[in-house]
Amino acid sequence: RAAPTMPLGDVTAASLLVWLAGGKQPLILTGPATLTRAGRAKLQALEEACGVPVIGTESPRGVNDPALGAFAQMLAQADRVLLIGKKVDFTLKLGKAFAAACGLMQVDAEEVELARARRALGARLAGQFQADAFSAITALIDAANAPAARAPRSGWRDEVASALRYRPAAWDRAASALPDRLHPVQVCRPLQSILDRCADAVLVSDGGEFGQWAQACLTAPQRIINGPAGAIGSALPFALGARMALPANSAATPVIALMGDGTFGFHPAEFDTAVRYNLPFVAIVGNDARWNAEYQIQLKSYGAQRLVGCELLPTRYDQVAMAFGGYGELVTEAAQLLPAVERAIASGKPACINVMMEGVPAPVVTRA
Repeated sequence: RAAPTMPLGDVTAASLLVWLAGGKQPLILTGPATLTRAGRAKLQALEEACGVPVIGTESPRGVNDPALGAFAQMLAQADRVLLIGKKVDFTLKLGKAFAAACGLMQVDAEEVELARARRALGARLAGQFQADAFSAITALIDAANAPAARAPRSGWRDEVASALRYRPAAWDRAASALPDRLHPVQVCRPLQSILDRCADAVLVSDGGEFGQWAQACLTAPQRIINGPAGAIGSALPFALGARMALPANSAATPVIALMGDGTFGFHPAEFDTAVRYNLPFVAIVGNDARWNAEYQIQLKSYGAQRLVGCELLPTRYDQVAMAFGGYGELVTEAAQLLPAVERAIASGKPACINVMMEGVPAPVVTRA
């Protein structure tokens, strides 16, 4: 049964496009609900129709989501922003992520979110409309495709697209400073070749610092992350659910789940479930033997001499998976990674590739 819609009127949609066109550097921001596979296609269609950059956000890192490259720098330059199903919450620094002179409009189905925006944005909020996100996006596409619609602003759009794609050149040379350890980039980037080989490939990303590296380095037709709340531990259940949701004849479709070692510890017995129900996937565990998000917070706030309770053991998570009847391998060198993953896929079993990794902070992407 389809969810009830709360449509945005045609006249309102057309007026919003006129308002956006009045800015030199406009943006449209949407929330996590729009970032399904079908939703991303709708967002792309909206951008193509109206010429305004459309950016979906779903990360607990907010404007510093490394999957969006140098997005924060573009947002700081925007002079008009339309929010569609996007909360003015901590991910937007309660409104402080926008330039002081930036004007804002909001479309949201929930009165509580409209009220939150009024409190956070005050006089900068030029207007609000109550409608559900997907109906609003459809109405905006229809309005933008009307004969009288304004022409797109391609220069700003290209600049924003370039910023979203940007990754530091230093990542191309990233390597661990420790023996028998990989840098997170060395763990993640080789996996892109596997995700690219199938139109239905699934990427699951979970964890603190390592999860951010995975999201920054990898793309996939279907992606599941731990969402704005940033809760960790769901990667293994997500991987099983993804395999169940794929068609019955999809055994060759890769389901790759990246997670930190802390994440693995929440639900390791899901390997037993996966083995019993023949649900193959590959878990890539970035094993830095610590709760690295908490480690980095304590290190920054209190210094190296006051780090408390962040250590884990360098546990052989690959052997844990094998004990449940799955496949497992240990990786300590970059050259070992891709062959190990290929063997895991070929095994046809739920698999764990336990990668010994250097614990480095999550990236914050900026460019000069």
